[in-house]
Amino acid sequence: MPQVLKESVRESLVAAAAEVFAKRGYERAAVGEIAAAAGLSTGNVYRYFPGKRELFDAVVPPTFVRRFRELLRRRVRALNGIRDVRDLPPEAPYHLASEELLRFCIDHRLGVIVLLARSGGSRYARFAEHTVDDLVRLAVAHFESVDPARAREVELRRTTRFDLTEIYRAFVQVLVAILVRFESEASIREAVAAYTRYHLAGLKSFFEGE
Repeated sequence: MPQVLKESVRESLVAAAAEVFAKRGYERAAVGEIAAAAGLSTGNVYRYFPGKRELFDAVVPPTFVRRFRELLRRRVRALNGIRDVRDLPPEAPYHLASEELLRFCIDHRLGVIVLLARSGGSRYARFAEHTVDDLVRLAVAHFESVDPARAREVELRRTTRFDLTEIYRAFVQVLVAILVRFESEASIREAVAAYTRYHLAGLKSFFEGE
């Protein structure tokens, strides 16, 4: 008789894989460790997934990656033409985009951790690096929309690309650190809000020299 696979078991394996990948990283994680976390034998895992790579793809499928990238870009682009976010009403596109991204990160906390910081050895090993590059490009585009002359002046500095890369590398690292450190929605929101205020003020000062 053909083996009957249960969706509940598959979901349990994916959840366990997310926990193990987020804790140990894709390269260091072992299928046996994931099986133990799910309360199953290693042999049972292979009934559902051919190997660790397929488990990883179930934790961070292409649709998940595309959605995260889309939400992050939408948040930055919503700032175009805006000099100071403090002047924006709650229903402004930037606030709505920020909430949508934060909601995604809260709902998929472990997946975001894995994608941004625990994907070494996988096809997304350089995702965080590419994300930083993308954010740098979008930040420059934002300030060009606010003050084109000043943005071009800043871009001409030899250190500008380095500085912006480090600023956004820190942004990604802090987001991961918050998601690792806190599990409750309230704590994540509080930490993200505090860091975002600091991050945006720093960027404004960087480009505008204030």
